[in-house]
Amino acid sequence: MNSDIQVARGLVAVLSAEPDMNQERFSELSERVIGANTSISHIAAAPDMVVSMIYPLAGNEEALGLDYNHTESQRAVVMRVRDTEELILTGPVPLVQGGNALLGRFPVFAGTGEGRYFWGIVSSVIKTEPFFARHGLESEDLGIEVALIGRDGMGAKGEQFYGDPDIVTDRPVRVDVFLPGGSWQIAARPKGGWEAQQGNPWPWRAVLFVAGTLILVPIYTAGRLSAARRAIISTLRGREHELETISRRLEVAVEISQIGIWEVNTKTGVVIWDANLRKMYGLGADDPVHFGTWEAHLHPDDHKRAVQEHRDSSHAGGSYASEFRILLPTNEEKHIRAMGTAYVDGDGWLRMIGVNMDVTSDVHLREKLIEANSALLQRNNELNDAKIAAERADRAKSEFLANMSHEIRTPMNGVLGMADLMANSDLGPQERQYLDTIRDSSNALLKIINDILDLSRLESGQLAINPVDFDLRHCVAGAVNLLRPKAREKGLWVSVEFADDLPDRVHGDDGRLRQILVNLVGNAVKFTAQGGVDIKVGCLKEDPYQLHISVDDTGIGISDSQAEHIFDRFSQADAAITRAFGGTGLGLTISSILAQRMGGGIELCRQKEKGSRFRVAVNFDKPIGPKSNSAVDALLDTAILAGCRVLLAEDNKTNRLLVCKYLEGVGIHLTEAHNGREAVTLCKQSLPDIILMDMSMPELDGLAATREIRALDIAQPQIVALTANAFDTDRDACLAAGMDYFLQKPISKSLLLQSLSMLRVGQETRQGLSG
Repeated sequence: MNSDIQVARGLVAVLSAEPDMNQERFSELSERVIGANTSISHIAAAPDMVVSMIYPLAGNEEALGLDYNHTESQRAVVMRVRDTEELILTGPVPLVQGGNALLGRFPVFAGTGEGRYFWGIVSSVIKTEPFFARHGLESEDLGIEVALIGRDGMGAKGEQFYGDPDIVTDRPVRVDVFLPGGSWQIAARPKGGWEAQQGNPWPWRAVLFVAGTLILVPIYTAGRLSAARRAIISTLRGREHELETISRRLEVAVEISQIGIWEVNTKTGVVIWDANLRKMYGLGADDPVHFGTWEAHLHPDDHKRAVQEHRDSSHAGGSYASEFRILLPTNEEKHIRAMGTAYVDGDGWLRMIGVNMDVTSDVHLREKLIEANSALLQRNNELNDAKIAAERADRAKSEFLANMSHEIRTPMNGVLGMADLMANSDLGPQERQYLDTIRDSSNALLKIINDILDLSRLESGQLAINPVDFDLRHCVAGAVNLLRPKAREKGLWVSVEFADDLPDRVHGDDGRLRQILVNLVGNAVKFTAQGGVDIKVGCLKEDPYQLHISVDDTGIGISDSQAEHIFDRFSQADAAITRAFGGTGLGLTISSILAQRMGGGIELCRQKEKGSRFRVAVNFDKPIGPKSNSAVDALLDTAILAGCRVLLAEDNKTNRLLVCKYLEGVGIHLTEAHNGREAVTLCKQSLPDIILMDMSMPELDGLAATREIRALDIAQPQIVALTANAFDTDRDACLAAGMDYFLQKPISKSLLLQSLSMLRVGQETRQGLSG
């Protein structure tokens, strides 16, 4: 029975591939399946669970149209067949055309991958009466009575569907029979029951045992074979699903990648191109292809090389890789990258299989990248040229500023110096007012010049921070005291408050700190009409050398919109303020950069409703050396200069006159040189103690003159640079040339006398030690 049922599997496989099969095709195939040696009476196909095709049709017409969806007696079993996707033996069931039958029901699925769907079922019908008779269950010579239990393959739990019910209750011999999708149980006893054989029941039991064995062995063997076959079929079906999945993935990958696949039989010359390759070469699905098709599409410039590369790899194990261009019928040009490999098939024929990839976009992208790189290189060259030009312009700017510094400071030295000398004269009220105006205007002009030069040096990185040990309170008080006279004129108070935990001395640039405070306090005094200015100096508890200084005024204040640009260079609150108060707008910019250079910064506190509050943070270090109490630090008495021989090397007549006036009355023997060459000559003759040397002079500048003097075999004088050049590089150049000190024009009388006194003290100290 198992083998009879299984013969229908071939028909099921064909139906899966031909879901649109008609009755004629179905009859043709079913006739081959049933043959002459099976117990199958007919085969029925039910697409969508409705019987639509039967073979043989004659005598079974009434079964056509049977709808399992609405046949309660069979619906549950049919659904189990669909859900398990396995063959299930059911029955016996009554046939609509008469009689009972065993049904082997097969599920049919069509399509592959995601398109796979349940088509319906195929039933192999075995009518029970001829089946049981054919296999001898009703033979008079059987000698035993047999009952079958397990309708629909339910085994011992199922209904009895064959034989006398008394057999089951009369202690029968029972044997389990395994069937597709279930099992039966065979129960047997001697004819007439066990009472009819009470004389000696064991021979009968032996007969039953032998008969059961004869029945069991082939049934068991068939069941095992059927189970093994089902296991193999299940494995194959799983492999089929895996292959379908892999195949689908490959199809999707090839479709997405637009890779064209080709195969060539080098023996027969047969060429196969897939749809992607045909599309790549502009061919239709029905266009014939051969090796000449590929050659005909090759670009003339690439034809010979591409064909030769293909032929060179046409041997077993050969590997093919090439890049070439093709021309389509539309004259479109494409760049192709081809790869392949050669192998020998099972028939001993050499084949090559490979792929073509359209890399036109990659080639065009590479060409664009080359163009972009070329443009970038050209742009870099242009930027390099622009950089060189900018550096040249920056050098020109620096030279211009240096020249302007010298040219402006030289007359400013004369103006301020003469104004200071005139201030010591007996002047009337009106003349003194004129003089004060000259001095104020000159100082304002000098402040503007200094701001511009400082900004230039900051931008170029030439403004250095020169740390020294200094008295913090003295530095802050000194800066504030410079602004007290102006505040007093306007009726403003200026207060300074120092925190108790402030260190007395710190290591840092006191000059730059003083410059920041002068800018901030000066602005506070300038923009305040009533009230005053409060300065508070504090430090961090954990580090007393991290200072914070606040400058708080009661002035006009700063709006939020103005505060956004308050630290920008050449920027003030608005044009009206510039007209009303003057200035370049560089003070806060320079102060902010200086504070940053000293490890801190400046911020505007916006919480203040009236006036302004700036907060400065700077970082200093512990003092390096002990506090100095030398006489040089406190020296103000110029009596030590009496008898000192001073040589003044200066080409500007006004500056020579000014220095002469400054040095009158202190007992100095002054000699004047109009240029550097004359200074060297007079140095040999007069052997001065101190030389005041200008940097820029005709014939021989101050640097060259200093070097020549240092090369003379004489008692070397102290050489002081007295110059209008204001850059740190100028200071470094002077010291490198052999000068001892650097003074910057414009210079005041007090500073000049104090500096000369200090140098004289040092000179006498060294002479005393050597003596």
